[in-house]
Amino acid sequence: MTELQHRQNTDRAAAGQPTVWILSEGEFGEGGTIRGVYLDRNLARGALITKAKELNDRFTINDARQEDDGSIHVEGGCDWIALEPHPVVTVLGLEA
Repeated sequence: MTELQHRQNTDRAAAGQPTVWILSEGEFGEGGTIRGVYLDRNLARGALITKAKELNDRFTINDARQEDDGSIHVEGGCDWIALEPHPVVTVLGLEA
């Protein structure tokens, strides 16, 4: 996701547009897989921690950060995990 898309998502969430949190994981340069979709960031906490522990069992976690929009990114070796907000389109014309 580009910086512009993150900013647009944050602006929409702040404007009251419904938002879901998507937990995904993958390998750099290989894409990723969605592992869960949550209505609230806190609902993803257990799954995120489980995925981070699994990643740490394979590689040493070398970066874990929270962005201004609340998203969380964890990196280890060539793998990554992300929990990111995405707006839910409820009205035509508000597509990303």
